[in-house]
Amino acid sequence: MYSKLLISTKLTKQNATQIDDCFVSPPFKLHTLPTHREGWQNALNVIQMSSSPGILSGDELDIQISLAEKTTLSLSTQAFTRVQSMNIDAFASQNTKIYLASSSRLFYLPHPLVLHKDSAFKQKTLIEMEDNSELIYGEIVAIGRVLNGEKFEFRFFSSYLRITNGENILLSDRIQWHPNKMSLTSLSQMETFSHQGMLLYINLSLTEIEIKNIVQDLQECYNITNSFLIGISQLNEAGLMIRVLANRADVIENLFYEIAINLQK
Repeated sequence: MYSKLLISTKLTKQNATQIDDCFVSPPFKLHTLPTHREGWQNALNVIQMSSSPGILSGDELDIQISLAEKTTLSLSTQAFTRVQSMNIDAFASQNTKIYLASSSRLFYLPHPLVLHKDSAFKQKTLIEMEDNSELIYGEIVAIGRVLNGEKFEFRFFSSYLRITNGENILLSDRIQWHPNKMSLTSLSQMETFSHQGMLLYINLSLTEIEIKNIVQDLQECYNITNSFLIGISQLNEAGLMIRVLANRADVIENLFYEIAINLQK
């Protein structure tokens, strides 16, 4: 099934963010929510919903998000996304394109992606940021239904993320997991953990020193812990990346939301 989700924003005369254009095809749905007390002020809060039990063999998901100048969008999802079992020669894919106009802001942290036994999934995310825009973007991936004995039982997972500012590439990140071809439990891979999370913060209005101070503050807050393994790195320009390994999805989710709310102050 080919499924498409398109959402764009506009700024009203009262400087509020509203949906400008919206299109969804099954199983996607969109629903607006009341303004949160925490986070960015005057943000438009939207939840991305799905009537499907998960991503099925042959599915092609097309997501397009476009923010107008000075608009603010907080986009969340309804529940975990489950990549279901597939035949040996089949896979599913998702392509996401995001555009942030000048001085716009986006917070997008979908629920965890769960790779079921015999599943295969490719995703590609391209993000274009204009000057003074701000992005908080994350993803969480589970290596299978661990309690069902499906640890590393998926066929492959491929992920490509690229973020640009004009001709300048701010970030290019690739993940390739092939459990039958590589040792994903080795050092610097998943080791003994079952969930991996990535959170990005890019603010094109901040200086290198300002980003460095944020990184140092985060490192001091989360350097020592028994419930997860965390790494916090400063990007070459205008941002930082956080990677977390844990054995529970909610541990990473709660951590990322806590960090995101603090970054939005």
